[in-house]
Parts: sequence; C-alpha cells; structure tokens
Amino acid sequence: MAKASMPSEEGTKDVSLGPACVVLGIFLLVGVSIFFVYMSIMLMGNQGKAAARSVREQLIPWVEQSLLSQGDRQSIISKLDDVAGQMEREELTGRQLTRLGIRLTESTILQWGAVEQLNLIAQRSELSAEEKAEFALTCDRWLHCAATGRLNMQDMEFGTQNVCVKEHPSGRLKPRDDIDESSLREFMSRISTMCDRFQIPKEEFTKSVSQVFLEVIESGLAEK
Repeated sequence: MAKASMPSEEGTKDVSLGPACVVLGIFLLVGVSIFFVYMSIMLMGNQGKAAARSVREQLIPWVEQSLLSQGDRQSIISKLDDVAGQMEREELTGRQLTRLGIRLTESTILQWGAVEQLNLIAQRSELSAEEKAEFALTCDRWLHCAATGRLNMQDMEFGTQNVCVKEHPSGRLKPRDDIDESSLREFMSRISTMCDRFQIPKEEFTKSVSQVFLEVIESGLAEK
C-alpha cells in the first residue's frame, strides 16, 4: 500500500485537515476506494466527530475481523474506543489528528495477525526444530522492526509476497492456502534481510502487538 501524502506538521492549523488525515489513514488501511476517501473528506467539514465515526464504523470493525489474537484485538479496540470518545468530545487538536492519521497510514501493526498465523503454520510444518526456532525469532525481530516505525507497508507486502494474499475490499493480509516449507524459508530470508538492514538485534522481542500499537497511538497524541 502506498503511503498517503500528508502535509507537514509545521504550520498545520486546527481545521479540517486533522480529521481528514485520520479518515484518509483509516480508509487506506481498510482498502476502500480513493473515490470514497475523497468524498468523505469533502463531506466531513471540520469536526473531529467525523474522524470518530470513521474509527467506530470502519477501523474497529476491521480490527474485530482481523487475524490478531483475541487479547490483542480487545486491547486495541478498547484504545480505539477511548480515542474515538476524545474525538467526539473534540478534545484533540488538528495537529494531533493529523499525526494520528499519519501513524495509522504508515503503521503495519494492525496487519500483524498474518505474521502470527505464518509462525503457527511454520511451527506445524516439516521445518527442522532449528528452523522453527529461527523462524519464531525472526518474526520477533520483524515486530521489533515494526515497533521502531521503520517497517512500512511496502516492506511488509514484499516480505509476505509469496506467503500471503491481500483480501479485497478489506485490504487485509491473509496467509495463502498452499504454503510449503520452501515458501516459509523464502519469507524468513526476506524478513531477516530487512531486520539486518535496520540493525535489529537477534534477540526475543518482549512487547506484544497491542503494546506496540498503543505506543503508535500515544506517539500521535503526545503533543497538542
């Protein structure tokens, strides 16, 4: 998925730009056509409530149907519900909404259920015990890479190219039905190369997917 072209935070005023960025980020994430993105931005005016509706009507249902673990889904939905409440009460500035829209557009975390499913497939496969351990560690490193904000959707789609398909119209990544050991090894090689490129340490990453997502949200709301 291509990154949305977002304006600089410098000089951003608290007008319709903030809600527009949130809605644009959500629509790009869930794979709705650009025509409806444009229409939503044109119709929403300058109310944060429009962004809240997009969170409640588009993003939360998308997360509910995702491949993330139940615990991660519950934590993420709870946080999104809290943020939507802040939007409805117009407690967030235009700059905060703009940053949040950028974070949602660029983050790969909500797609991480596909990676977790791939790890389960690998652990049940005919890979050797050593390969299975390396596979799990490499997935941990990749999550660590995502947590740093350096892993974008283009990287993720390239890494999962031979083991996942993108559902339409949701835009959700889903493991292929015909994954074999060769495909798993290719996936592991691709993401290991990315982790090495970004100098991610070869060690277990202790944060959960939901913890990483909460950090993404907090980074968007950190400053007024």
